[in-house]
Amino acid sequence: MSVDPPDGEPGTIIPGAPAYRPTPGPGVAEQLALLVGEPGVAARLTVTGPADVLPSLYRVTTLAATSVAAAAVGAGRLSAARAGANAGGDGDGFGDRDTDVPVTVDTRHAAAVFRSERHLRIDGRPPPSPWDPVSGYYRTADDRWIQLHCNFPHHRDGVLTLLGVPNDPEAVARAIRRLDAPSLEADLRAAGMCAAMARPERAWAAHEQARALDGLPLVEITRLGETEAEPLPPVRAMAAGPAAGLRVLDLTRVIAGPVAGRTLAAYGADVLRIGAAHLPEMGSLLADTGFGKRNARLDLRVAADAHRLRELISTADVVLQAYRPGALDRLGFGPAAVTRLRPGIVYASISAYGRRGPWCGLRGFDSLVQTASGLALGAAAATGSVRPVPLPAQALDHATGYLAAYGVLDALARRAREGGGWHVQVSLARTGRWLQSLGRHDTLALGDQTADDVAEYRGVLPGDFGELSYIRPAATVAGVAPYWRRPPARPNSSQPSW
Repeated sequence: MSVDPPDGEPGTIIPGAPAYRPTPGPGVAEQLALLVGEPGVAARLTVTGPADVLPSLYRVTTLAATSVAAAAVGAGRLSAARAGANAGGDGDGFGDRDTDVPVTVDTRHAAAVFRSERHLRIDGRPPPSPWDPVSGYYRTADDRWIQLHCNFPHHRDGVLTLLGVPNDPEAVARAIRRLDAPSLEADLRAAGMCAAMARPERAWAAHEQARALDGLPLVEITRLGETEAEPLPPVRAMAAGPAAGLRVLDLTRVIAGPVAGRTLAAYGADVLRIGAAHLPEMGSLLADTGFGKRNARLDLRVAADAHRLRELISTADVVLQAYRPGALDRLGFGPAAVTRLRPGIVYASISAYGRRGPWCGLRGFDSLVQTASGLALGAAAATGSVRPVPLPAQALDHATGYLAAYGVLDALARRAREGGGWHVQVSLARTGRWLQSLGRHDTLALGDQTADDVAEYRGVLPGDFGELSYIRPAATVAGVAPYWRRPPARPNSSQPSW
């Protein structure tokens, strides 16, 4: 049974769950209670650190701490489900134990992990920037701004072809200065390119896509078929992590999806990342988000590789995917098909603009959503900048990744308690609406975190990419910090097998 959520519900939707609509406040505890649907979560949540860490016009620190804490709550629920099963249970799978699992999050650590790709050091040096020189903001003929996202070569080449210019940012700027922003945005998107016109927040709030998002929950969890309750695999010690013994197929790239997979790995899951030789990678992001994962390749256009993925799915617990909406369905790996292959699967879908509305099928990235939704122009107006000003982190990406991890962990706990397969859906743009709903809160005068500020949150691991100095996972569950059991692996360094 698949149940659609009622319009306007702000948090997680679980079929049959009682409605919970508290009055939202701007603090971490209030937002976490709203998000996870548990009024009493504040009683077991400890938040340390200052309320504001990152300089912004928006409550980015609250976004970071709340989403990181949500993933920890999901891990706590999975721990409770495991503890209840080990103790024989008390009739409902959780017992009363999930209310006893304390969660701690430090705002400084959460802010640092939200900028993990910026803090990563490879052999003591920052990794190469993933940003292509053509990517960025350009002034248009109607005195608006349009942003191009050209970090994948085929996206850059498609933009250059459409504009009829060489690979030179100045030539791109001259061409765009002769074009109006709305028509250029439409032409680029029709060609499958990644671009967004900068809109004011009020224009985005009135936009049909924003209104469609406002009718969706922040984390949407719906049932995918009926199965019996599924026991969690036994583990030798809780130090192995609440997700130990669970298998996750990570079919994602860039930041949001990989952060979700990285988080599940930190909580003990066996995460197998599946890429493909014909799909471009951003090496520095692959290093940053690859902790805890093995890395294999399959080409789903090839029958033998598609068959191999079906075999992997048949014994997996989670499929995590961030392809453009509909892409995997056309290849036979949408949620319905995967559920037939593996009844009881938890299938997580991450998209740019959500599952409904006129933009639901568009490609997109964090920075483009910031531009389209008014976040970039809002900060520009506050700072007096003539150019759009992005958030101080790829905050929509990171938050959405942690929200996806929360949804997966919560769904796995529910599968252990009541059975069923589950579909978890999140989007960058819906996360952006959440951030905007918190209201403006000007902390632009704050300084950025320095190397000394984040030193206590660092770990070091040698691996395929070199010696990596990285930001450790944030938050603790029952006093235990998540951690990664292996360094990032290079593409195709593992076999596509469990």
